[in-house]
Amino acid sequence: MVFSRWLTDLARRVFSEKFRYKIGRKLESTKLRLSAEQFLGISVVFSVGVTLAIVTISFFFGWLLIFLAPLAAIVSFVSISQGLLALLAQRRAAELERALPDALHQMASTLRAGVGIDSALEDIARSNYGELSLEFERVITEVNKGRPLINALLALSRRSCSSLFQRAFQLIAEGIERGAALANVLDSVASDIREIQAIQRERKAATTQQIMFLYAVTLFAAPFIVGLTVGVSGIRVGGTNIGISSEMAIIAMVYNALQAFICSLVVGLLRYGKISKGLTYTIPFMIVATVVFVLAGYVINFLVPKSI
Repeated sequence: MVFSRWLTDLARRVFSEKFRYKIGRKLESTKLRLSAEQFLGISVVFSVGVTLAIVTISFFFGWLLIFLAPLAAIVSFVSISQGLLALLAQRRAAELERALPDALHQMASTLRAGVGIDSALEDIARSNYGELSLEFERVITEVNKGRPLINALLALSRRSCSSLFQRAFQLIAEGIERGAALANVLDSVASDIREIQAIQRERKAATTQQIMFLYAVTLFAAPFIVGLTVGVSGIRVGGTNIGISSEMAIIAMVYNALQAFICSLVVGLLRYGKISKGLTYTIPFMIVATVVFVLAGYVINFLVPKSI
């Protein structure tokens, strides 16, 4: 409790109210049950920890690494406060999208049975649709408090962080406003969603081979080969070092990390059609590439004698 209050006070001192509000809106699209202040406080503590770790490592691997500490702090904070939230929201949106067609078909069947839209919403809230049932339960609560049904449904679509959700509920809202047969509208929207999901699955299958090739080359093959090459710097032939300097080794490590960063953007473009989608993979890719690079150096030190 004390630590939670300390994180909240830290975030309020460091960040503006407008920025905290934006983070709070993004948190609504995830499963995290944290306030914006708590989440930002954790992000700051994590960034400071990364900075201190790099400063400590620089004493063992070369002073040049210490200049990366400020950049690492910024990257880690942006990755946690933006990238992690985007990744969690994306996963939750995928879960909601999987359940939406069945839920809409169920609502249409309920409406054809002669019940009202409120009862149809309650039926979905009581059903086992996971996060989607919780969202419909929230819609019912907002409507009972006096919020118009259309506004509550559109707010649900915005919280989902899914363009598919926003398109679907916009069509449903228009159907309610124009007095159309809502059951038919729900069935049509559900059918359209299934077709879009089928196209997305086909795209995912078509790009799997290219993405796996990128994983193999950028995250494993290239860092391992470069790491083996840099590892030769520890070998001495007749007392003479035939390798490269420690500063060049750090530059090679940074190069591998940047290559992994670019790979993540390409994966986002291939898989989702948007470069920005790849930002959620940047930190994991950079960590994997760096770990493989370092392990390759240890392999050289273990297999090859330090002097010949």
